Amino acid sequence: MSPTSSPTSSALPTAARAGLVTALATWAVVVLPALVGWVSAPESSLGWWSGTAVGSAIWFLGHSQSISGPGIAVSTTPLLLLAVFVVIAWRVSRRLVLGARARVRRSEWDAVLWRGVVPGYLLGYVIAAAIFAALTLAGSVHPDPMGIVGALLVPVLGLAIVLVRPGQDTTPDLLERALAALPRWSATAWRAATRGALLLLAAGMVLVVLRLILSLGAVLRIQGEYGADLVAGIVLAVAQVAFLGNAATWGLAFLAGPGFSVAVDGLVSPAGAHPGLMPLIPILGSLPEDATYPGAMWAVVAVPVVLGGVIACRVDRLLGRSRWRDRLGAMVAASVGATLLVTGLTALANGAMGLERLRSVGVDVWPFAGCLLGELLLGAALWLLVALYRDHVKGRRNRVGEEDATKGAPAPSEHGRRSRA
Repeated sequence: MSPTSSPTSSALPTAARAGLVTALATWAVVVLPALVGWVSAPESSLGWWSGTAVGSAIWFLGHSQSISGPGIAVSTTPLLLLAVFVVIAWRVSRRLVLGARARVRRSEWDAVLWRGVVPGYLLGYVIAAAIFAALTLAGSVHPDPMGIVGALLVPVLGLAIVLVRPGQDTTPDLLERALAALPRWSATAWRAATRGALLLLAAGMVLVVLRLILSLGAVLRIQGEYGADLVAGIVLAVAQVAFLGNAATWGLAFLAGPGFSVAVDGLVSPAGAHPGLMPLIPILGSLPEDATYPGAMWAVVAVPVVLGGVIACRVDRLLGRSRWRDRLGAMVAASVGATLLVTGLTALANGAMGLERLRSVGVDVWPFAGCLLGELLLGAALWLLVALYRDHVKGRRNRVGEEDATKGAPAPSEHGRRSRA
């Protein structure tokens, strides 16, 4: 560092380069497979630029930005692709933040962070997004101009994971004070909420995998109708895998009760399956056929209730001997936090996959959030009753043991009483 340069001014270009590197790394994740599939397809007569344009458009889609073109509009975010992007942003931004923090004093850190690291990182990412948006002009689909700014969702999430960590030397003072003002059990509730959200999505994913196994023949039959060679078939399969996270939210919505829809006026819920007319997308071959289910199918809502009890159990174990008021508050906060996380991801997973029948794909968010929160709180309440009964029984056993010990103790002798007198 030169004598005339400040820590903030030196951090800005370094952070901008890190933002460019993050964007290029995420871009390569989608563009390279797109190029391979585009060029290897025997029926393709278009060149590398077209494949690059399509891959760049998919890059924006993975940032929860809509893309559109003549006769097509897609706004459904592939959740697994978004997760990969956020992990890349987290790793790069973590290295950037730790490196910048090691070069400055603690008293300088907030100024360097907010005036150098954060704006530089986001600026580098926006510059790359503008270049990628220009590349999409060579193809038939492209993002909205505001999608260049909307792509900042990924680096912002990556930075948030790095910075919002209480007790870390890299956490800015403002966030540190805000976190310190929360109740002591809030960190425990947040950890339980994040793990609870993962458990809920895992339950939805299990349901999806079971459906895929049971309907594998139909899926492979639709896949075979594309007539793609081995490489293009692999790329097509990978593209569908990117939407498995979305399907997990569908499965969870089915378990919660409201269900989900793929085609307009279609609905799949515990009451019955009425998916509607589906396009020839292989993974959609796993959807159930039109049917009305018996009332016993509503027993599936017990799954979120049980998971609500699991979340409450984890909170109870982490807090240990804390007051019941704190434990109850943490259980409720964990249930609400898990619901908010899952609902946010579900909202991102919703959107259009076409202009006609597939213009509204996903879950009706508000009924889903209400049902899921009620089921999680019910599970927490059931666990709370079990824990209260357990503590009551344990306390009664301790009292009985103390009484038995008192009764079994030998009475002091006459000589002992005289000696003490």
